[in-house]
Amino acid sequence: MYLDIVSVLAVPSPAVDDLSRISARSFLLCVAAVHIFMLVISMLVAPDLQRSGLIVSSGLLMLAVALVTRDLGAHERSKGKTSADVAKLADFATDLYWETDLEGEILFAGGRMLSILSKDPAELIGKHYLDVVQLDNAETFKMLTALQGQQPYSDIQSTFHDAQGRRYYVSLSATPKFGSDERITGYIGVGTNVTERVRNQRQLRHMAEHDMLTGIANRYAFTGRLTKDLKTRSGGETLALMAIDLDGFKAINDTYGHQAGDALLKMVAKRLSTATRETDWAARLGGDEFVVISRFLSNPMDACLVADRLTDALSRPYKIGGVNLAVKASIGVACASERCAKIEPLMKRADLALYRAKSDGKGCYRLYEDEGLQPAGAI
Repeated sequence: MYLDIVSVLAVPSPAVDDLSRISARSFLLCVAAVHIFMLVISMLVAPDLQRSGLIVSSGLLMLAVALVTRDLGAHERSKGKTSADVAKLADFATDLYWETDLEGEILFAGGRMLSILSKDPAELIGKHYLDVVQLDNAETFKMLTALQGQQPYSDIQSTFHDAQGRRYYVSLSATPKFGSDERITGYIGVGTNVTERVRNQRQLRHMAEHDMLTGIANRYAFTGRLTKDLKTRSGGETLALMAIDLDGFKAINDTYGHQAGDALLKMVAKRLSTATRETDWAARLGGDEFVVISRFLSNPMDACLVADRLTDALSRPYKIGGVNLAVKASIGVACASERCAKIEPLMKRADLALYRAKSDGKGCYRLYEDEGLQPAGAI
């Protein structure tokens, strides 16, 4: 039993580090209690060994005092060095780490990115963390919800800018810190640089939603965005879908080759973007099929004005490879009723109007109406 006690007391840190959390006085009282207990046992069980037991246990008590005093002193001397070493390790291994009080004031900050994001990292101390990080409304709501409930939060995407104005995306995670009375005193957290991940995700999303040739929205994006527009339009708002088909495009492709045809499609997309309003948007469905969505119109006649402007812009000559190519555009216009919430009926009406425009000589637009097709805008 004596040897077991000696082995415990002689263990160096980290075991002694754990013991050092208890005050030296409390620990020595425990050792003294063990000393008295062992002495009583020796007197009851083996009176003849009383003297030797007293000597041995007293020696153990002195050994305990010496070991505890040594290790506690060493612990105090090394505390500052250990903290510095931990800070260096955190700077090496972590993009960002910080500590705040309950009010959100930054008490400490470090990490690899700190010198990039701030000329003088010391200036961050004392600032409110919301004055340092940039969050959109959704991420702000997620963070504030966690803070109000004194709960951890993770993967809050924030934005930082360096001195040159370069943008960085950092994922923030934090957990509450508690005092000795088990009450929360603030938060400690880490940040991970996810700039490359965000850029790659946005590039993939852009590729998925945009036509690779012209750069405008593709069929996939058209379906999703028009569905959203139909659901979010206000009462009394006229929304118009314009189905556009190029007249004579196949002949140009066959005569001048696909490179000339691709160049023509790029110029068409550029003209659509130039001829429409800021609230309008265009998409390429495939081949020489384009659509334009025009929102916030007062009535169907406003849609006709937009269609007339588009037919004029698209029918001007295209100079490709030193050759002026003549191409016109036929447009079918359909306006969504207040009850219309799906794309298919609207697209079908626009196609019927487009078919009528082609039948009436091409290079014109036609407006679909419930009573029939209005022969407007013939060129």
